[in-house]
Amino acid sequence: MLRRLAVIDLGSNTARLVLLGYEPGRRYGLLDELRQVVRLSEGMTEAGGGLIRADAFERGLQAMTTFRAYCDAAKVDHLRATATSAVRDAANGAAFLGAVKERTRLKLRILSGEEEATYGALAVVNSSVLEDGFVLDIGGGSAQLSRVEGRRVVSGKSWPLGAVRMTERFFSDPPKKKEVRALVKHVAKSLEGAPAGFGTALPLYGLGGTIRNLAKMQLVREGYPLDIVHGYSFVEADLAEITEGLLERPAAARRALPGLNADRADIIAAGAVVALEVLRRSGAGNLTISGQGLREGLLYPHLIPEEPHLIGDVRAFSVENHERHYYDHPAHNAHVAKLALALFDQLSALHGYGDAERELLGAAARLHDIGMAVNYFDHHKHGFYLLMSGALPGFTHREQALIALLVRYHRKGTPTDEGLGAVLEEGDMARVQKLGALLRLAEYLERSKAQRVTGLRCHVGGAYVQLQLLGQDTEVERREAEGRKGLFETAYGVTLELMSVGSG
Repeated sequence: MLRRLAVIDLGSNTARLVLLGYEPGRRYGLLDELRQVVRLSEGMTEAGGGLIRADAFERGLQAMTTFRAYCDAAKVDHLRATATSAVRDAANGAAFLGAVKERTRLKLRILSGEEEATYGALAVVNSSVLEDGFVLDIGGGSAQLSRVEGRRVVSGKSWPLGAVRMTERFFSDPPKKKEVRALVKHVAKSLEGAPAGFGTALPLYGLGGTIRNLAKMQLVREGYPLDIVHGYSFVEADLAEITEGLLERPAAARRALPGLNADRADIIAAGAVVALEVLRRSGAGNLTISGQGLREGLLYPHLIPEEPHLIGDVRAFSVENHERHYYDHPAHNAHVAKLALALFDQLSALHGYGDAERELLGAAARLHDIGMAVNYFDHHKHGFYLLMSGALPGFTHREQALIALLVRYHRKGTPTDEGLGAVLEEGDMARVQKLGALLRLAEYLERSKAQRVTGLRCHVGGAYVQLQLLGQDTEVERREAEGRKGLFETAYGVTLELMSVGSG
């Protein structure tokens, strides 16, 4: 039974509500999202007494009223309502919490800077292969930097370096060079208190609306073939170019920049300066983007109740999560994977591939039929679309593209790169052909979806391969695979003979 968790994240710039569906230990997914720009920290300066201004106060209340009404209508099982930097730092933060409770019955919990950093980093670790490194989260009011060691968050630091706050404190419109220098100096000074190990070229991951929007702009700039920011890696030079382009324009002109969310146009330049300075001083060379953050971090204690709330194998769980979401037929999917991997192992002398390709083949085999969630007809094409429409946590974009291409051609057709050449490497289309041929055979050797082919024996002799099918009553599978062996013969340059040999 899918449980429904609503997470409210009231930030300095934006208020968000996400509705997440999950089964503990098995799967999760985003069901819905509401977003309102509240600019809660706007004008919350020392000169103003550090108060949430009346207009911002009311915007925050209106957002919480809307979110409360939504949660009541959606009949959520659990609700986690949190507030971060703006309410945490405001002189009238307690009054705001009281007003929210009186008007909406919501009990907002203020997260400390350390908690905010920890939940964000937990989401990154559970949706990537990060073992040791740092996680940067730039919000509207604050920025957090977390140290990850052995997949555990060991320390975190929060500074008032958010995009709204830095814009108001340092920048005119457009910012002057001396203002930019002052902000850079301020960030550098703050980073003197960074967690231990910062500046030693360890991997750096980034999250938050500012960082994701910068990545989106870069995807558009380079004509990137995937519309997925999760897992995208920003090189320092590209981030520097985007930052320079933002700094030289006033906010009104920035709104026309491709990929930029218009409601961030006035604050993103300061956020970009912060991100670039952290990246430069980290020594990492690139910034890997996480599509998950605080809100998903608040989900994981529900999804994985046992502390420290870590998914054991992110890549395997990612595949299982997609499989269970779209086409949960474990017996068939597992058997296709078993047959495909048996072919891979027994034909290693022909293809010469190793563990990396074996894992991709196994993942594609588990996911080959997810397009059935759309329609039986052309489900290989639907599966490709589904896999390229969102993140596959733990896998690189290249690996995700390879898995999607294997799914695309698991039934028929001559493989092409489907416009994904920019993320592929030399030799990858040969991989798609050779691995795809194995997956196609495995699919048709499980044609009746009854696991009739219980095992395989491959005999290779020069340009000839004999494939013996073990099991009773395998005639359907033999005939179907016989009709789909063309890709195998082309990819491997051999003649293939299939034989049913009974229990053998």
